[in-house]
Amino acid sequence: METTTITFRTTEDTKKTLDMIALEENRTLSNLIETIILRYLEKYENNEVEDKKHDELI
Repeated sequence: METTTITFRTTEDTKKTLDMIALEENRTLSNLIETIILRYLEKYENNEVEDKKHDELI
């Protein structure tokens, strides 16, 4: 599967928290973020996300 790069801004506190979790789970920050996104998308596709206002993001 071909990959692509996504860049986003966040607060320093959020990054520190993500770094800490990645270290605890012995994974890269990139892998942790991808895992979080994939889990969310799975819930979204299974209609387990309460607020599906994605049309507002476009």
